[in-house]
Amino acid sequence: MLAVVVVVAVGCSLAGRTLGGYVDDKLVKSAVKRRLAGESVTGLSGVKIDTFGGTVYLSGAVETAEQKSDAEIAAWRVGGVEQVVNDLVVTRPVAVPVVVERRDMAQRLPGVARVNPGPPGGPDLAYDAGGRLVASIYTVDWRDVVDAGLTTLPPVGRPISRVSTFALPGRSDRPGPHYGVVLWHVSETAALR
Repeated sequence: MLAVVVVVAVGCSLAGRTLGGYVDDKLVKSAVKRRLAGESVTGLSGVKIDTFGGTVYLSGAVETAEQKSDAEIAAWRVGGVEQVVNDLVVTRPVAVPVVVERRDMAQRLPGVARVNPGPPGGPDLAYDAGGRLVASIYTVDWRDVVDAGLTTLPPVGRPISRVSTFALPGRSDRPGPHYGVVLWHVSETAALR
């Protein structure tokens, strides 16, 4: 009777693995824990490690993306690991403020000498070296473009000769891709002059 209880108890905890596979997973799990402790990487105390069939599952929370990466690298360095699934959550992502300065926009656009801020919600205004208004520039969020298209841009009240667009880097105050939509009020040849 005792043998039946032991076999049932061991069989239940194997979760579809052979006894050898179960032991191998436990050894890999212990080795990954030792490796994480030995790497002396701070902030990895909240990392939970599970193994199944040579796959290491990392879960829990770390403070930085670097710690998340370090935990995965440490797990890969253990013998017997066939795959690492890194589900660690970064609790303090670093927001890298990338702001497109108006002078940078002016350098991207031929014939534009300076870009001045427009009214709130309205476009920035681009001028040539002679002070003539040559374009209106909108910064649009990609989600707005997907949801509503560009029909939501407020009218500029000036003739538009052509439209050009360019990608802008992400900004910490407005995450996700953004685009510069340039409504030109002069022809391309006039802008280049």
